[in-house]
Amino acid sequence: MTQSKKRKRRGNSRFVVFFILILILLFSGSVFGYHQLRKASWLNLKDIGISGNENVSTTTLLNLLQGFMGENLLNISPQEVSDQLMKIKRIEKVTMVRQFPSTLKIKVTERKGFLYLKSDEGNLFPIDEHGMIMEHAFSPSKEDLPIVNTKFHNSHLHAGRFVKDPFVQSVIDLQKKIIAEKPDFLGSISEYYEHNKHIVIIDANHGSGVLLSTDNLKDQLRRYQFVQENGNIDRKKFIDLRFKDQVVVRSEVQ
Repeated sequence: MTQSKKRKRRGNSRFVVFFILILILLFSGSVFGYHQLRKASWLNLKDIGISGNENVSTTTLLNLLQGFMGENLLNISPQEVSDQLMKIKRIEKVTMVRQFPSTLKIKVTERKGFLYLKSDEGNLFPIDEHGMIMEHAFSPSKEDLPIVNTKFHNSHLHAGRFVKDPFVQSVIDLQKKIIAEKPDFLGSISEYYEHNKHIVIIDANHGSGVLLSTDNLKDQLRRYQFVQENGNIDRKKFIDLRFKDQVVVRSEVQ
């Protein structure tokens, strides 16, 4: 009985050793095969497909990736592709898929324009909702954004820089609140500017200046729209809505 158990143990040991050898051979073969594929010319990159871009041209993105053409697909790092495309500050995220034998499919996610900063020289610079300056859209007419008047010089407004300015941040916060509470009013905003530490909104439809508080914003804008539709207000007037249940028409900001 004892000898039978010993023979059984030896049989099991031989099976384990045999199984391990098979695993080693399979692993070695896989590694060898993978390294051979990384040298195979039929896996060299010949075509790149781009999707998801709206404000950055496909040509611009393809030009940034020309250095990968002719390289084996297995040797192309997703991180390197992402780093190359995200040199354009509008690009927020990049997803890469290898489509064998010779194609890369690239999907990009762009940052959305939120406002234009108008420099002291009169030039416009798009920023996202976090205050990051971006490159101009490929087709600027598609990106119709409210303008924030600033005293920044062109030389200080570079793509990729975050604007750390209390007034600009207060405009961003106000516009986010408008979008949340009265999104249909956003299309009426032509520009924002600062006067005596107050944010003044210029109505694109009526030319009026509008002053808002951050409380009960939806109700303030409802009153404003009612007055504009029924009040016959001069285009150069300022409509002050900062007082509860009141609409104050002024000839200048106070």
